[in-house]
Amino acid sequence: MFTTVKAFEGQQYSTLKRQCLQSGLLFEDPRFPTFDNSLFYQGNRIGRVVWKRPRELCEDPHLFVDGISAHDLHQGQLGNCWFVAACSSLASRESLWQK
Repeated sequence: MFTTVKAFEGQQYSTLKRQCLQSGLLFEDPRFPTFDNSLFYQGNRIGRVVWKRPRELCEDPHLFVDGISAHDLHQGQLGNCWFVAACSSLASRESLWQK
């Protein structure tokens, strides 16, 4: 179905991963900085946002356990319904999610 992956603004996962491993630093996306304006379209309406990495929330974090389902994804207050809808669609086809 898909033969090539188009990098977003030149970001290549394998390159970014290699750079993080070599430097010993965790990835910080310069195109998605940890500021409120990265999350909200028209200002923060929910209050103070504390940015955390998964390991700051639990000892052994997993994005999905025992596969993924369209029911695993829920819309929050960030205005990212387009992203949740896309992930939900991909979740219905395991092979597409893996790509």
